[in-house]
Amino acid sequence: MIEEDLQEKEKSPLRLLREQAGLTRPQVKEKIGISERRQADWELGKALPNAENILAMANLYQVSLKTMFEVLGLDVTKIPDDLPSRDPSPNDN
Repeated sequence: MIEEDLQEKEKSPLRLLREQAGLTRPQVKEKIGISERRQADWELGKALPNAENILAMANLYQVSLKTMFEVLGLDVTKIPDDLPSRDPSPNDN
């Protein structure tokens, strides 16, 4: 049990997010076309994905972009939360 806890602590937040989505690296590769090597580099913090890949992972993992940035270790403390979306009314011309 202690070994499992240590292994869980060693996993990066990005890897945990992928695993929480129930996906393996080969499945992510198939769905968004990113090599397993590149995914490993991101999960190990050796590289950061570009905006297009962050968006693809956010969609795939069903999380917000703000959450993705947090998971990647970027400071989002000064980024406001999204405003509630509103439907455009016919009088908004």
